[in-house]
Amino acid sequence: MGYHPARSAVVAAWGREEEKLPKRFFHPEEDSTVLEYLLDAVWTVADAIYVIFRREPSLKLIEAISTFGVKIIIENRNPTIVSSLLMGFKASRSEHCLVLRENMPFIKPNVLHALFEYAKGYDAALPKWSNGRIEPLLAVYRRKSFIAVASKHQTKDNLLPVVDNLYSIRYVSVEDEIKPLDPDLESFFTIDSAEDLAKAREKVTLKYKM
Repeated sequence: MGYHPARSAVVAAWGREEEKLPKRFFHPEEDSTVLEYLLDAVWTVADAIYVIFRREPSLKLIEAISTFGVKIIIENRNPTIVSSLLMGFKASRSEHCLVLRENMPFIKPNVLHALFEYAKGYDAALPKWSNGRIEPLLAVYRRKSFIAVASKHQTKDNLLPVVDNLYSIRYVSVEDEIKPLDPDLESFFTIDSAEDLAKAREKVTLKYKM
């Protein structure tokens, strides 16, 4: 029969994974990577984690993330966000898979757990803001449904065509359902620029140097 983990996570590592943030607990003189911060939360919620890299990660990063028991996949042929995630979904054996980008260091395990719960009976559980904006890269999808739809949209660098073609979606209100679990909504903080990285470093320093 083989072991089928109940919950998988698929992380698209698209360039920010080796950015450095202050180490949180041990070895304060050593920095941690943004990806380690993310995995710190994910491994407590997911039974299997697949990290999809666009390029060969450094040996140091591989060693750092090996403690989380992740499976590494490298996609070097003209990857898109859809094709990268599809590789992770095909490797997974879980009914539901969490999707994340590598640049979300402050994600909260209780938010991830809630998304898995909300996804039961649906093709996806997707956070939705009151202005209508959705968060397809912080969501849980039914593996078979995602593979069926994403296989037709592999050239897309955007998950919206996949979301638009899923049958049943549970939209999770960011303000009403996620904010009680993450009052500062730090789970949605992404590092997309040098300014974001500076902000993240400041957040960590304030939080852990108290």
